[in-house]
Amino acid sequence: MSKSRIFFILSLAFLAGVFLASFFQIEKYILLLLVTSGIIVFVINYKNKKVIVASAAVLFLALGIWRTNVSLDAVKNNLADQKMGPSEFVGIVSKEPEIAEQNQKITIESMNHDNHYRITEYGSEMVGGGKSRMKILMNVSAYPRYQYGDEMKVSCVLQKPENFSENFDYQMYLAKDGIYRLCDKAQITVVSKNRGNKSYTFILSVKNKFEEKLSAIFPDPEGAYLKGLLLGGSKRMTKDLSDAFQKTGTTHTVAVSGYNVTIVAAFLMWLGIWLGLWRQQVFSFAVIGIVLFVLMTGAPSSAVRAGIMGTLVIWAMKEGRLANSTNAILLAAGAMLLINPLLLRYDAGFQLSFLATLGIVYLSPLLENFFWRGGRAPKLIQETVILTMSAMIFVLPIILNSFEKLSLVSPIANFLILPVIPAIMGMGFVAGMIGFVFVPLGKLVGFVPYIFLKIELFAVQWMASWSWSSVEIKNFGWEHITIYYLILFLAIYFYKRKSRPKAAVSPEIII
Repeated sequence: MSKSRIFFILSLAFLAGVFLASFFQIEKYILLLLVTSGIIVFVINYKNKKVIVASAAVLFLALGIWRTNVSLDAVKNNLADQKMGPSEFVGIVSKEPEIAEQNQKITIESMNHDNHYRITEYGSEMVGGGKSRMKILMNVSAYPRYQYGDEMKVSCVLQKPENFSENFDYQMYLAKDGIYRLCDKAQITVVSKNRGNKSYTFILSVKNKFEEKLSAIFPDPEGAYLKGLLLGGSKRMTKDLSDAFQKTGTTHTVAVSGYNVTIVAAFLMWLGIWLGLWRQQVFSFAVIGIVLFVLMTGAPSSAVRAGIMGTLVIWAMKEGRLANSTNAILLAAGAMLLINPLLLRYDAGFQLSFLATLGIVYLSPLLENFFWRGGRAPKLIQETVILTMSAMIFVLPIILNSFEKLSLVSPIANFLILPVIPAIMGMGFVAGMIGFVFVPLGKLVGFVPYIFLKIELFAVQWMASWSWSSVEIKNFGWEHITIYYLILFLAIYFYKRKSRPKAAVSPEIII
């Protein structure tokens, strides 16, 4: 048995443990039984390599269950804490505020004056004082605007998050990020600024400045859409426009996920080849592009996870190990879930990135072989369509579960707008960078992508206006999701098995 195969089995066992503990209550005696049986089997048959791997898999299964139970117990204890009601505290904004049309959501990490924290977007480290930290979510008016690193004195009513829908666990959605309290009727006084991590503050300042230049060059709604493509998120778009993207199944174009990262990588690889770079240089060029893309979004945790997924697949291609890129994906997922196992069930961004990457690795070569055999479509257009359809097939159940809508026009809409998106992103980025030097020149360079953006928005809104563009799918639960993926993986397995005698199918993205 190869090392690669062993790694695959152990990683899968750990993920299975996280999955089981996320959806079922696993008692401590069952966990103890698993650990004991794994150790006993190893001791009795330690000379048999297959038995050693099997016993190790049982232990990794137990590790996944234990790690998830630890996190769930911590959530339960924090939610049970009775520190509610009127409160005054001093805290620091620990992540970039989420700004919408009418309000902004601020995550603040509370502290007393005798406590000091080193804050980053991913949490904080206490370097003085004695009391534990607490993350609190505030929903306040859109103005005045607050920034990451602002130190605030806050007076509000602390509340425990409540679930208002059977289909969405709002408590656990916040708890996965360490947020256990809401701050109602907040009165805020900014005490000081720039108390956050200096490096992350610099990244955000560059990102915000770039966003300003894009706003100066591209008017809304085209500018809002371009900023969604380049920086991630649909918050900048109006509600009507966001609804149109949902109805046409094209929201994924403005969501930071493994799909976006892969599209960026595919475009950069194509560009590198066009510029005459060597194969090894092309891969390095793509990885650097992924890093810059993640930094350009402001490096939120969702973008970092998507970047890790995309980079590992690129690395696997560079090393000639794309057949084992599954292990790279499992390594990334396992490391993330070891740090925070709650992501598996309660973070749609993690689910979309993980599944979109799997779809690209496993399904794109099959679709390319099936639909584009002997085709003469331009390579970049061909890859964009294939990669997107592969990702969409894999993420469809999560979208149905999260948004409860099935877009009937999604195939048509995606086929029409996707081929030109890499060009829009590339030209829009160049125009924004030129805007740092001379905005009028940026407007001149941005004229062509502006026309493309206008056409795409017209197409999306036109198709969204069709009465039959989408239908509601209610109660698409985890049992339906499990059945969907079971059928999907079986179909892929039997298709590959059937085609193997004719031609070996390797899970790779053809560049």
